[in-house]
Amino acid sequence: MSGGTVGGGLGPRADMVKQETPLGERIGATLGRLRPGQPALVDAAGSVLLVAFALVGFQTTFWGWAWTVPAALGILLGLACAHVGATFRWPAALTALLVVACYFVLGGPIAARGDLAVGAFPTGATFHDLALVPVVGWKQMLTTVPPLDSRGALLLLPFLIGLVGTALTHGVARRFRPAGAALAVPLLLLGLSIALGTLVPASLLVQGVGFALAATVWASLRAHRNRPPLQNGAGRTTRFATATALLAVAGLSGWFVGPVLPGHAADSRAVWRTGMKPPFDVSKFPSPLAGYRKYTEPNPAQLYDRPLLTVQGLPDGVPLRFATLTSYDGSVWGAAQPELLGDPGAGFRRVGSHIANRAPGEEVTATVTVPQDGYSGVWVPTAGAVTGIDFTGPRADTLADQLRFNTDTGTGVLPDELQPGSSYRLTFHRPPAPPEDLPEQLPTATGSLVDTGSLTFLDTALDRLGREAPDPWQQLRTVAHTMRDEGAYTDGDPTSYERSYLPGHSLGRLERFLAASQLAGDDEQYAATLALVASRLDIPARVVLGALPSGDVVKGKDVHAWVEVQRPDGSWLTILPSEFVPKHNKKPKQQQQRTEQKRIGALVPPPASNNPPSVLQGPDQAQNDTQVRKKKDDNKLNPANWPAWLRILVLYVALPLLVLLLLYAGLLAWKARRRGRRRHQGPASVRLSGGWATLLEAARELRIPVTRRATRYEQARELEPVVPAAPVLAGAADRFVFGPDEATDEDIDAYWHQVEQERSRLRGRASWWACRRADLTLRTERWQDRFDQRHTREPVRGHGPGSTGDGRPVRPPRTTGGRRPEDPTREQVPTS
Repeated sequence: MSGGTVGGGLGPRADMVKQETPLGERIGATLGRLRPGQPALVDAAGSVLLVAFALVGFQTTFWGWAWTVPAALGILLGLACAHVGATFRWPAALTALLVVACYFVLGGPIAARGDLAVGAFPTGATFHDLALVPVVGWKQMLTTVPPLDSRGALLLLPFLIGLVGTALTHGVARRFRPAGAALAVPLLLLGLSIALGTLVPASLLVQGVGFALAATVWASLRAHRNRPPLQNGAGRTTRFATATALLAVAGLSGWFVGPVLPGHAADSRAVWRTGMKPPFDVSKFPSPLAGYRKYTEPNPAQLYDRPLLTVQGLPDGVPLRFATLTSYDGSVWGAAQPELLGDPGAGFRRVGSHIANRAPGEEVTATVTVPQDGYSGVWVPTAGAVTGIDFTGPRADTLADQLRFNTDTGTGVLPDELQPGSSYRLTFHRPPAPPEDLPEQLPTATGSLVDTGSLTFLDTALDRLGREAPDPWQQLRTVAHTMRDEGAYTDGDPTSYERSYLPGHSLGRLERFLAASQLAGDDEQYAATLALVASRLDIPARVVLGALPSGDVVKGKDVHAWVEVQRPDGSWLTILPSEFVPKHNKKPKQQQQRTEQKRIGALVPPPASNNPPSVLQGPDQAQNDTQVRKKKDDNKLNPANWPAWLRILVLYVALPLLVLLLLYAGLLAWKARRRGRRRHQGPASVRLSGGWATLLEAARELRIPVTRRATRYEQARELEPVVPAAPVLAGAADRFVFGPDEATDEDIDAYWHQVEQERSRLRGRASWWACRRADLTLRTERWQDRFDQRHTREPVRGHGPGSTGDGRPVRPPRTTGGRRPEDPTREQVPTS
């Protein structure tokens, strides 16, 4: 063996060759090794195709095709990392570090492009997204209503899956010979893309037929590569025809039989997002209906004549919806999703600028702007069946990230609230115009959205207001018209006798409202009562707080509450306030109010200025005002209080380096423990064999080729150019292992001392990078596993030079006749 073949700068001849070889030639030789051969090209094509077919499942998750750019670049980078690692026979850990480096260095410019410096260089916010998305990005994706915007940090997910998936697929294909070994990772990626997708399949042709054909062809080519050159069997033409026929039968069978198999229909398709319950709880926000009177006059808020919103592009007659209230707990109507709707995963979810909402009607785009001293609240005004909300202005990114939307009710929530200066483009399907007069006949759905067990007090009112009608809808229609015609309107003017008509719509307030000889209240009491009457009649009903604008400017006097009832097809009919609320100039009679006061009892003092809590708030939540802010955290140990440069230095530089150093130290300690176990455990002969195995392990870690199944003398001859004492150590091991004399502890200590010296000398001649690579490799550990598992077993004596370096006899090579051929060139080495 010549010194020029030893890696890492070992031996004087290796140093001489390294000095004589020009740098350009060494670079050219290195680049020449990177040139892939035909097997590598086949594996690269198979890896790229299968991973690309698997990632097609994200087409229904993201909007448009912009997500394919980071996914494709991730596939190419993963292929390059795996090819470099396989070509230079890097350990898997080093290849993984290269993949991680590509993700953190190139992930920002490729996918998370929002926080780059000078448009190309990652910043602290970019590294924060890169570190956070692999951990919590999956939850954000599953709790966001598809399609997701093809921008922002979530684009890192297809980039990351393409990068890691291709690196694993191509790395396994290059390092393992079995034909089907490389198909495991693409199959897992295919299942992952389907599980992270939607109920609508992305492409049955690509992910079904295309993936199966590509996997079959690639596995066939790999199997053909591993076939021995001499074999019996059918010719190439026969095998090709058989494979073509099998593929054709499989493809046709899947095409015709697949649609009738279980699980093909969309309603039986199971993905992770269908069982993902959103963590967002809308019940922590006050019910907007409880604060209705701040839009009336007189009121300290003075919003009656103040412009709240400017809406450009809203068609005439289309109501503007603030919040849809679907649940009632006896205190307030709230926006929380009732369990009676049947979908536990439905509710307020994260959405992008595009919202999947299929509804009839013309698509309309309107621009909503909050003027100075205008609307302020967590509820986002919308209209119709919303298909997109795109925020503009300085807070656009923050509002878009915090928006939660309920596609069933068309209600949006912003925890940071809309404030003056906020603006957004609203895209929606124009709803049908609400009827000005309620039809006499209307089929309705059945089933109440609220618990009607506590609504028995409505029966008396129904008997008085409209029980004589023949069917539930006509009864509801009669009740609505009776309330409008016989009732009175009052906002509880605190400067007049009307101050006794209090706000609220709890069971007690509504019972007083209905018990009066003349109904008196505003939109809050009338809408809450009518919706509860519909629920008592087993008609699904909900309350909507919104505005009925007469122009581009929405004022407080345009805000109203109305009721919606559900039809059998799932659509909702709007019952405008003009159908059940009296005219504003129809005030309650003062004499009637005094009579009612005497009959009902003392007045309850007015409530606090803060709005009541929402429907699902418990006692603890009700005591907390939503406007209370957390106290500033002055803890210096909290990273949130550190400067940005310090957070980047500690969290993204020092901490990862510390983790890597701890892993490196743990690996060194584990290897040292293995050497100590070989030296001190087992019989004397086994401990001596362990010393020789340790020397072989050090050589193989430094990429010095040593024949695995050879005698110690043969292995010593291979090591002699770099370990001159190898023949002496091999002879000593053979003498004590196979000879009649038993080694003493002094002999073993002396032997191991010389082994450690040669090992240190061997590593001292290698380069610094070669030593670090040797420390990280685990292939030699797998090579010595069998020896360590038998370290308590006595070696078989008598084999002499016919034994291998770890004490096993050399097996004769197999021939066609089963006889061991004579090798006249083989030297006979004495055992002593």
